[in-house]
Amino acid sequence: MVWQQVTRLRVLAVPVAVAALPVLVGRGQSIQSGQVPVGPPSPARDATRELALKVTAPFTLASVGDVMIRRPASMLDDPGFQSAIRILRDADIGIGNMEGNLSDIPYFEGPLRGMMGVRDVAADLKKMGFRMMNRANNHDFDSDREGMQATDKLLDEAGIVHAGTGKNLEDARAPVFLDTPKGRIGLVAMHTPNGDPQRQAASAQVGNTGGRPGINALRYTIYHVVTQEQFDAIKKIRAAAFTAPPGTTNATKLPDADPKDRVELFDTWYKVGKAAGTKSFEMNKEDLTGILRSVRDGKFFSNFMIVTIHAHQGPIEAQEWLFEDQTPDFLIDLAHQAIDNGADAFVGHGPHVLRGVEIYKGKPIFYGLGEFFREWHYDGMLSGAFWANPSAGDERSDPARVSSGYRAVNYESMIAVSRYDKGRLVEVRLYPTDGRFDGPASDLGIPRSAPPEIAQRILTRVASLSKAFGTTVAVEGNVGVIRVAGTGLESGR
Repeated sequence: MVWQQVTRLRVLAVPVAVAALPVLVGRGQSIQSGQVPVGPPSPARDATRELALKVTAPFTLASVGDVMIRRPASMLDDPGFQSAIRILRDADIGIGNMEGNLSDIPYFEGPLRGMMGVRDVAADLKKMGFRMMNRANNHDFDSDREGMQATDKLLDEAGIVHAGTGKNLEDARAPVFLDTPKGRIGLVAMHTPNGDPQRQAASAQVGNTGGRPGINALRYTIYHVVTQEQFDAIKKIRAAAFTAPPGTTNATKLPDADPKDRVELFDTWYKVGKAAGTKSFEMNKEDLTGILRSVRDGKFFSNFMIVTIHAHQGPIEAQEWLFEDQTPDFLIDLAHQAIDNGADAFVGHGPHVLRGVEIYKGKPIFYGLGEFFREWHYDGMLSGAFWANPSAGDERSDPARVSSGYRAVNYESMIAVSRYDKGRLVEVRLYPTDGRFDGPASDLGIPRSAPPEIAQRILTRVASLSKAFGTTVAVEGNVGVIRVAGTGLESGR
């Protein structure tokens, strides 16, 4: 949190002789006091130096995607699970997206619904190796602001540094810091809301009016890409729809001059493009400016900066929700701008599946790390949905349907370990994990190091998705390896 002190000067008209007043000079000092500054002001700091990676000792960052966890798990002696979390524990920093909420459920006074885990989970995450967490995601308000605030409080008590939520927008958007033996680690977190951003978005503090608690939202406009022929047809439909019947008073008038390549019809935007059947996203300029300012300011005061986002948006109109493995244009632009403003790693999550990896200017970008923990099926237990009578035909209560609508790909994830040395990224190792989609419901969604068959399937898919970004993922055994250009090995750009 950044504290800012504002000094206000009040000028009063007082009938005194001018000669009786001391002469004031720069910084409000008096010549009579002898405290006049000597010499020119200090030069501005070198931005290139300040925005560089300042950790020179060997350093590792272990990143995962969504952590949908409802119960403690660190005590499990399952070898596959312990193998996975050992990777987190061995890293200098472990980071993920704390999706959903935590509370002391018997005493929680907010509305109890949605993705809610027990209070002991927070301390358990620390035992697993998580040091930092994103908190800006679409499930923060499942139990209204009380759920969000209860979760943040429990993470604080567990000693896990988190970003992306706060008592107002300034608080939610501000960088947070973790001091470690290797240096100070900064974190800025955000979310691109799925629907109306006002439901969850924190609002700015204006004057003496406190802002609304919520998330650091990055708003956006969706443009559906169509051909010129389709675009012309939409404009005709729009013109016909807004032709008022005779006798209509106060009829809505369309703009005299529309943009040449875009048009709005019934609150939906369209634009002409070569890739019809896709979506393009335009980030809100005010939000983007504020977020990048936090990244840049945060890097000035930290040795290593992480930027993370929870983003579900996909660019393909016909790609089914939950399986959007392609990366939208805005996310690429955002990741690049974040790194240009000081980020040393960009960690994405949200689309429920894995996406590609890019090395941009020697920094790793993970566009989607999948679902690390995925205990989504526990949500219905809060409302008793699983305890109805299955024989009565209530499919919601049938335990065999707890993963209905999902596939094995939604339970396949990876831990990305970025290794730095001498102030630069050396390599990235990708460790596949599996949430046992085909296992018993009691174990569903708990990550384990993926067995060879599943690991190979994951790495082959990620290698293909990463190729579009100029990134080569070498499959070595059951681990994906990205060696960074300039280290004497090949990969990245």
